[in-house]
Amino acid sequence: MIIWLASYPKSGNTWVKFFLKSYFSSTNKELSLKTHIDDEFKIETFPSLNLLKENKIDYLKFENIIKNWINLQDFLNLNKKINFLKTHNAMCTINGHAFTDLKNTIGAIYIVRDPRDIILSYANHFQVDHETALKHMMDSKNGEYKNDGSNNYHRSLMGSWSDNYNSWKNYKGRELIIVKYEDLINNTFASFSRIVNYLNKINKTPFDVNKIKISINKSSFKNLRKLEEEEGFEEKGKGLFFFRKGKIGVWKQDLNKNLIREIENKFGKEMRELGYI
Repeated sequence: MIIWLASYPKSGNTWVKFFLKSYFSSTNKELSLKTHIDDEFKIETFPSLNLLKENKIDYLKFENIIKNWINLQDFLNLNKKINFLKTHNAMCTINGHAFTDLKNTIGAIYIVRDPRDIILSYANHFQVDHETALKHMMDSKNGEYKNDGSNNYHRSLMGSWSDNYNSWKNYKGRELIIVKYEDLINNTFASFSRIVNYLNKINKTPFDVNKIKISINKSSFKNLRKLEEEEGFEEKGKGLFFFRKGKIGVWKQDLNKNLIREIENKFGKEMRELGYI
Protein backbone atom coordinates (compact mmCIF):
# COMPACT_ATOMS: atom_id res chain seq x y z
CA MET A 1 0.00 0.00 0.00
CA ILE A 2 1.10 3.55 -0.73
CA ILE A 3 1.56 6.47 1.64
CA TRP A 4 1.91 9.65 -0.40
CA LEU A 5 4.22 12.50 0.51
CA ALA A 6 2.63 15.26 -1.54
CA SER A 7 2.96 19.01 -2.00
CA TYR A 8 3.24 21.81 -4.49
CA PRO A 9 6.91 22.23 -5.48
CA LYS A 10 9.21 24.06 -3.03
CA SER A 11 6.88 23.47 -0.08
CA GLY A 12 9.01 21.24 2.13
CA ASN A 13 8.19 17.65 1.21
CA THR A 14 11.86 16.98 0.41
CA TRP A 15 12.69 18.01 3.97
CA VAL A 16 10.03 15.64 5.32
CA LYS A 17 11.35 12.93 3.00
CA PHE A 18 14.79 13.07 4.60
CA PHE A 19 13.33 13.22 8.09
CA LEU A 20 11.48 9.97 7.31
CA LYS A 21 14.58 8.45 5.73
CA SER A 22 16.44 9.12 8.96
CA TYR A 23 13.56 7.96 11.18
CA PHE A 24 13.19 4.61 9.41
CA SER A 25 16.94 3.96 9.22
CA SER A 26 19.27 2.70 11.93
CA THR A 27 19.89 5.33 14.60
CA ASN A 28 23.66 5.26 14.08
CA LYS A 29 23.48 5.49 10.28
CA GLU A 30 24.58 8.77 8.71
CA LEU A 31 22.06 10.52 6.47
CA SER A 32 22.84 10.83 2.75
CA LEU A 33 21.05 12.71 0.00
CA LYS A 34 21.87 9.90 -2.40
CA THR A 35 19.81 6.74 -2.80
CA HIS A 36 21.83 3.61 -2.22
CA ILE A 37 20.93 0.00 -2.98
CA ASP A 38 21.30 -0.96 0.69
CA ASP A 39 19.18 1.91 2.05
CA GLU A 40 16.79 0.65 4.71
CA PHE A 41 14.18 3.18 3.60
CA LYS A 42 13.48 4.80 0.24
CA ILE A 43 10.95 7.34 -1.00
CA GLU A 44 10.76 7.25 -4.80
CA THR A 45 9.18 10.04 -6.81
CA PHE A 46 6.11 8.82 -8.69
CA PRO A 47 6.31 7.92 -11.46
CA SER A 48 10.08 7.42 -11.60
CA LEU A 49 11.78 7.06 -14.96
CA ASN A 50 12.92 3.55 -14.03
CA LEU A 51 9.33 2.56 -13.22
CA LEU A 52 8.06 3.92 -16.54
CA LYS A 53 10.76 2.11 -18.50
CA GLU A 54 10.36 -1.14 -16.57
CA ASN A 55 6.67 -1.17 -17.44
CA LYS A 56 7.36 -0.20 -21.07
CA ILE A 57 5.27 2.98 -20.91
CA ASP A 58 5.64 5.41 -23.82
CA TYR A 59 6.14 8.22 -21.31
CA LEU A 60 6.90 10.89 -23.92
CA LYS A 61 3.11 11.16 -24.25
CA PHE A 62 1.64 12.33 -20.95
CA GLU A 63 -1.70 10.67 -21.71
CA ASN A 64 0.09 7.31 -21.49
CA ILE A 65 1.29 8.12 -17.97
CA ILE A 66 -2.24 9.17 -16.99
CA LYS A 67 -3.73 5.95 -18.35
CA ASN A 68 -1.25 3.91 -16.36
CA TRP A 69 -1.33 5.69 -12.97
CA ILE A 70 -3.22 2.79 -11.39
CA ASN A 71 -1.35 0.06 -13.30
CA LEU A 72 1.99 1.48 -12.12
CA GLN A 73 0.78 1.59 -8.53
CA ASP A 74 -0.54 -1.98 -8.82
CA PHE A 75 2.94 -2.99 -9.96
CA LEU A 76 4.67 -1.23 -7.08
CA ASN A 77 2.30 -2.80 -4.57
CA LEU A 78 3.15 -6.32 -5.71
CA ASN A 79 5.87 -6.25 -3.05
CA LYS A 80 3.12 -6.33 -0.36
CA LYS A 81 4.94 -3.61 1.59
CA ILE A 82 4.25 -0.01 2.55
CA ASN A 83 5.57 2.14 -0.30
CA PHE A 84 6.23 5.80 0.46
CA LEU A 85 5.97 7.82 -2.74
CA LYS A 86 6.72 11.50 -3.27
CA THR A 87 4.58 13.48 -5.69
CA HIS A 88 3.71 17.00 -6.83
CA ASN A 89 0.71 15.71 -8.80
CA ALA A 90 -2.73 16.99 -7.92
CA MET A 91 -5.14 14.41 -6.51
CA CYS A 92 -7.17 14.51 -9.70
CA THR A 93 -9.06 12.48 -12.27
CA ILE A 94 -8.34 13.05 -15.97
CA ASN A 95 -10.48 11.54 -18.72
CA GLY A 96 -11.84 9.03 -16.23
CA HIS A 97 -8.39 8.04 -14.97
CA ALA A 98 -8.01 8.63 -11.22
CA PHE A 99 -4.57 9.43 -9.82
CA THR A 100 -4.95 6.65 -7.25
CA ASP A 101 -7.55 4.35 -5.69
CA LEU A 102 -8.39 2.66 -2.40
CA LYS A 103 -6.73 -0.63 -3.24
CA ASN A 104 -3.38 1.14 -3.71
CA THR A 105 -3.39 4.01 -1.20
CA ILE A 106 -3.51 3.81 2.57
CA GLY A 107 -2.83 7.50 3.39
CA ALA A 108 -1.06 10.74 2.57
CA ILE A 109 0.96 13.52 4.16
CA TYR A 110 0.39 16.82 2.38
CA ILE A 111 2.81 19.70 3.01
CA VAL A 112 1.52 23.20 2.33
CA ARG A 113 3.46 26.49 2.35
CA ASP A 114 2.67 30.19 2.03
CA PRO A 115 2.62 30.86 -1.74
CA ARG A 116 4.35 34.21 -1.18
CA ASP A 117 7.43 32.31 -0.02
CA ILE A 118 7.03 29.53 -2.58
CA ILE A 119 7.31 31.98 -5.47
CA LEU A 120 10.82 32.99 -4.37
CA SER A 121 12.07 29.40 -4.10
CA TYR A 122 10.25 28.40 -7.30
CA ALA A 123 11.83 31.28 -9.26
CA ASN A 124 15.30 30.38 -7.99
CA HIS A 125 14.87 26.66 -8.64
CA PHE A 126 13.83 27.16 -12.26
CA GLN A 127 15.89 30.36 -12.76
CA VAL A 128 12.95 32.46 -13.90
CA ASP A 129 11.79 35.88 -12.74
CA HIS A 130 9.09 36.28 -10.09
CA GLU A 131 6.45 37.25 -12.65
CA THR A 132 7.04 34.07 -14.66
CA ALA A 133 7.02 31.95 -11.50
CA LEU A 134 3.67 33.44 -10.51
CA LYS A 135 2.19 32.71 -13.95
CA HIS A 136 3.13 29.07 -13.45
CA MET A 137 1.68 29.00 -9.94
CA MET A 138 -1.62 30.41 -11.21
CA ASP A 139 -1.88 28.06 -14.20
CA SER A 140 -4.30 25.15 -13.76
CA LYS A 141 -2.45 23.32 -16.53
CA ASN A 142 0.95 23.73 -14.89
CA GLY A 143 2.91 20.49 -14.99
CA GLU A 144 6.20 18.99 -13.92
CA TYR A 145 8.69 18.22 -16.68
CA LYS A 146 11.73 15.95 -16.45
CA ASN A 147 14.54 14.91 -18.78
CA ASP A 148 15.45 11.30 -19.59
CA GLY A 149 18.85 12.24 -21.01
CA SER A 150 17.56 12.86 -24.51
CA ASN A 151 14.01 14.19 -24.22
CA ASN A 152 11.95 16.34 -21.91
CA TYR A 153 8.75 14.63 -20.87
CA HIS A 154 5.66 15.68 -18.93
CA ARG A 155 5.64 13.73 -15.65
CA SER A 156 2.84 15.21 -13.56
CA LEU A 157 -0.04 17.66 -13.51
CA MET A 158 0.36 20.01 -10.56
CA GLY A 159 -2.21 22.64 -11.47
CA SER A 160 -2.13 26.00 -9.73
CA TRP A 161 -1.06 26.31 -6.10
CA SER A 162 -4.70 26.42 -4.98
CA ASP A 163 -5.73 23.58 -7.33
CA ASN A 164 -3.07 21.37 -5.83
CA TYR A 165 -3.89 22.19 -2.21
CA ASN A 166 -7.65 21.84 -2.67
CA SER A 167 -7.35 18.56 -4.56
CA TRP A 168 -5.57 16.90 -1.63
CA LYS A 169 -7.55 18.70 1.09
CA ASN A 170 -10.81 17.51 -0.43
CA TYR A 171 -9.70 13.92 -1.01
CA LYS A 172 -12.09 11.66 0.91
CA GLY A 173 -10.77 8.23 -0.08
CA ARG A 174 -8.35 7.85 2.84
CA GLU A 175 -7.52 9.80 5.97
CA LEU A 176 -4.64 12.20 5.33
CA ILE A 177 -2.94 14.96 7.27
CA ILE A 178 -2.06 18.46 6.11
CA VAL A 179 1.10 19.90 7.62
CA LYS A 180 2.11 23.54 7.23
CA TYR A 181 5.74 24.22 6.36
CA GLU A 182 5.62 27.13 8.78
CA ASP A 183 4.71 24.76 11.62
CA LEU A 184 7.65 22.54 10.71
CA ILE A 185 9.85 25.61 11.18
CA ASN A 186 8.20 27.13 14.27
CA ASN A 187 7.06 23.97 16.09
CA THR A 188 9.49 21.41 14.73
CA PHE A 189 9.26 18.65 17.32
CA ALA A 190 5.48 18.86 17.65
CA SER A 191 4.97 18.88 13.88
CA PHE A 192 7.23 15.93 13.13
CA SER A 193 5.73 14.09 16.11
CA ARG A 194 2.31 14.65 14.54
CA ILE A 195 3.56 13.02 11.33
CA VAL A 196 4.90 9.98 13.19
CA ASN A 197 1.67 9.75 15.22
CA TYR A 198 -0.28 9.70 11.97
CA LEU A 199 1.92 6.91 10.60
CA ASN A 200 1.46 5.04 13.86
CA LYS A 201 -2.31 5.32 13.43
CA ILE A 202 -2.51 4.13 9.82
CA ASN A 203 0.45 1.75 9.75
CA LYS A 204 1.47 1.01 13.36
CA THR A 205 4.81 2.83 12.88
CA PRO A 206 6.50 2.87 16.31
CA PHE A 207 6.46 6.27 18.00
CA ASP A 208 9.97 6.89 19.38
CA VAL A 209 10.66 10.32 20.93
CA ASN A 210 14.42 9.82 20.86
CA LYS A 211 14.42 8.83 17.18
CA ILE A 212 12.25 11.84 16.33
CA LYS A 213 14.79 14.16 17.99
CA ILE A 214 17.74 12.44 16.28
CA SER A 215 15.99 12.55 12.89
CA ILE A 216 15.09 16.22 13.28
CA ASN A 217 18.75 16.96 13.94
CA LYS A 218 20.01 14.86 11.03
CA SER A 219 17.51 16.39 8.60
CA SER A 220 17.93 19.99 9.76
CA PHE A 221 18.30 22.56 6.99
CA LYS A 222 21.87 23.26 8.08
CA ASN A 223 22.81 19.59 7.77
CA LEU A 224 20.95 19.06 4.47
CA ARG A 225 22.70 22.09 2.98
CA LYS A 226 26.07 20.76 4.20
CA LEU A 227 25.32 17.36 2.64
CA GLU A 228 24.34 19.03 -0.62
CA GLU A 229 27.63 20.92 -0.71
CA GLU A 230 29.52 17.66 -0.10
CA GLU A 231 27.49 15.20 -2.19
CA GLY A 232 25.51 17.30 -4.63
CA PHE A 233 21.79 16.65 -5.07
CA GLU A 234 20.08 15.30 -8.17
CA GLU A 235 16.95 17.39 -7.55
CA LYS A 236 18.91 20.65 -7.41
CA GLY A 237 17.26 22.30 -10.40
CA LYS A 238 18.85 25.27 -12.16
CA GLY A 239 19.71 27.28 -9.03
CA LEU A 240 23.00 27.07 -7.18
CA PHE A 241 21.52 24.96 -4.35
CA PHE A 242 18.27 23.08 -3.72
CA PHE A 243 18.46 23.83 0.01
CA ARG A 244 18.73 27.58 -0.41
CA LYS A 245 17.44 29.42 2.68
CA GLY A 246 14.84 27.32 4.47
CA LYS A 247 13.23 30.37 6.08
CA ILE A 248 9.71 31.74 6.31
CA GLY A 249 8.47 35.27 5.69
CA VAL A 250 11.28 36.15 3.26
CA TRP A 251 8.62 37.44 0.86
CA LYS A 252 8.20 40.52 3.06
CA GLN A 253 11.61 41.79 1.98
CA ASP A 254 12.12 40.13 -1.40
CA LEU A 255 8.75 40.25 -3.16
CA ASN A 256 7.31 43.13 -5.14
CA LYS A 257 4.20 44.64 -3.51
CA ASN A 258 2.18 44.31 -6.72
CA LEU A 259 2.95 40.59 -6.85
CA ILE A 260 2.04 40.22 -3.18
CA ARG A 261 -1.37 41.75 -3.89
CA GLU A 262 -1.82 39.55 -6.96
CA ILE A 263 -1.04 36.38 -4.97
CA GLU A 264 -3.35 37.39 -2.12
CA ASN A 265 -6.16 38.21 -4.53
CA LYS A 266 -5.79 34.96 -6.48
CA PHE A 267 -5.32 32.64 -3.50
CA GLY A 268 -7.04 34.66 -0.79
CA LYS A 269 -9.64 32.05 0.13
CA GLU A 270 -7.07 29.31 0.75
CA MET A 271 -4.57 31.67 2.40
CA ARG A 272 -7.19 32.87 4.88
CA GLU A 273 -8.22 29.29 5.56
CA LEU A 274 -4.59 28.43 6.36
CA GLY A 275 -4.00 31.57 8.43
CA TYR A 276 -1.54 33.17 6.02
CA ILE A 277 -3.61 36.37 5.74
